[in-house]
Amino acid sequence: MPDLAAPEESSVQTPLDALVARAGAKDRTHIQRHLAACDAEPDPAHGALWRRLAGTLSSLAPLPVQTAGHTAVLFFVPDGKYRMQVFSLEDSGEGRLAIYMPDILAEALRKKLLKKTGDAGEYAISARATLHVEALDSQNTPEPAAHIKNMLGWNRKALRVTLPLVTADGPKVEAAEALCELAAKQWGTPPARPAAPPTGRTAPRAPRSEGPKKRTA
Repeated sequence: MPDLAAPEESSVQTPLDALVARAGAKDRTHIQRHLAACDAEPDPAHGALWRRLAGTLSSLAPLPVQTAGHTAVLFFVPDGKYRMQVFSLEDSGEGRLAIYMPDILAEALRKKLLKKTGDAGEYAISARATLHVEALDSQNTPEPAAHIKNMLGWNRKALRVTLPLVTADGPKVEAAEALCELAAKQWGTPPARPAAPPTGRTAPRAPRSEGPKKRTA
């Protein structure tokens, strides 16, 4: 009887797998408990959207993440011998997710990723869809939460992009990921937006930051 070869274990690691693997024990536990709570909901859109966005941000900012309780994850890139926070993913449990990123609003408008509308905070991304984007700074956010405090220090400004928990794909999600990719050009990470929820992409390594040195708290 011929020998049966043992099945090979898959070495493919998704960006979300890489995120969890790089996290410290406490942060990993927070992430896993958050995902378990999402998966316990009757609608799978919540967990699917969180996984996709977390995987995208992990690909663009591949240093170990930090959690702020069970509601937010902070993402970092190298900054010399330090690290700099560049993204935050917040899940407030209010039916929407928020991505925080550096203020690239002017560049997004110039590249026509966003177009102004008559409504404050609403930007057109297609003929029928808009994306809710808010500009944050130390003036309009004098007491920022822990997961965005570093992004508003040292005269830094940030954007908050809000997505409803309706679907894990579609024009709003794609537009939000395109903004993240645009922001990532500041520290040299190549675009890594998946066309669909992550299914086996390996998170790329980010080159050393060449921008101004800004230390996290």
